[in-house]
Amino acid sequence: MAGEPSIELTGYAGEIKDFQDSSILNVSVHPGYTDKNTNQWVDKEPQFYGVRPLSNQAKDALNQIRQLKSQPNMSVKVLVNGSLSKRVSEKDGKRYENWDVAARTIAVLSAKPKAQQSGFQQSQQQYQQGFQQPQQGFQQPQQPVDPWSQPQDEYGNGQI
Repeated sequence: MAGEPSIELTGYAGEIKDFQDSSILNVSVHPGYTDKNTNQWVDKEPQFYGVRPLSNQAKDALNQIRQLKSQPNMSVKVLVNGSLSKRVSEKDGKRYENWDVAARTIAVLSAKPKAQQSGFQQSQQQYQQGFQQPQQGFQQPQQPVDPWSQPQDEYGNGQI
């Protein structure tokens, strides 16, 4: 992978597409900036990446993401490190540019339910439920695994 551009991105896990010999994780990144004049956050166009796990660690993380996304309305924030490539395709006379990442590492940064109500309605509902009955089935969230804390070979695979 020498000479290929490297990328590290933080984004949200989308659909996982399975193929015969591999899987692709769609990751969306929502860049933006603070306008100096108004001090307001300005969103830029979202970016989408097709992430293909290469190492065993990245494949294990993909399985963890798959398990988390099997829960309804789950938002999974991920960190991806790998090699970036651009693929150009044409469909129905339109040209499409696709960004692909050959991932050496994938880490789950957070996983939480997507907000569906306004903050006030949700907190009021939680307040009322808190006095009716205790929550059941609460599971302690797992700490994210630091993929760089373990020795790896040049391809990002496990122990050297």
